[in-house]
Amino acid sequence: MAEAHTRTTGRRTQEERRTETRTRLLDAAVACLLDVGYASTTVADVQQRAGLARGTLLHHFPTKIDLIVGAMGHLAARRIEEFRSEAQLISDSKDRLHALVDLAWSGLHSPAFFSAAELWMAARTDLELRAALLPVEAVAFADLQDGLMSILGPAYADDPRTPTLVGLTIDLLTGLSLAAMLTGDLGERHKLLTRWKRALSVLFGELSADQLLEPRPGS
Repeated sequence: MAEAHTRTTGRRTQEERRTETRTRLLDAAVACLLDVGYASTTVADVQQRAGLARGTLLHHFPTKIDLIVGAMGHLAARRIEEFRSEAQLISDSKDRLHALVDLAWSGLHSPAFFSAAELWMAARTDLELRAALLPVEAVAFADLQDGLMSILGPAYADDPRTPTLVGLTIDLLTGLSLAAMLTGDLGERHKLLTRWKRALSVLFGELSADQLLEPRPGS
């Protein structure tokens, strides 16, 4: 019995070491992606940041695509956990539709999102990267949509409009963030975010259509 217990403990410890090594590599790859971008990230840079032998890296991630796609999945999972923690801090008094837009924007206008966008652009012509990236991105966006729907709470849970409007929010804010990457102009985007909050209230029937636009000063 003691011998069996030792073997079980050894296997568990070995798995923990493997997980720790893999996490170090993924954290290093994420740091490279955030610091220098996809095009400038090399396997050698990741190895150096992780402080591990090249053979160790290649054992876990045989190709650069394996490493980069793994890093994006790791980053997305970490961001979703942060997102859920932020969602739990929303006070009951805060407008849930406004909170939905604010949290979605914080996730879709961030260094993590910009790194993902670089991979999307590269995957347009790199079929191998695209094939590896699509399943990871599908999971990330499904988790994001589920998280956003949970913010709205039971008042919206059974409304058949909710999945469509949450999906539209993600698509709209993704486009706004991509545009802001090029121009750096957030002023007009913030106006659009405010208008989308009001549009959601109209689409959910909480405001009338003539309340979509804010009243002009003096009117």
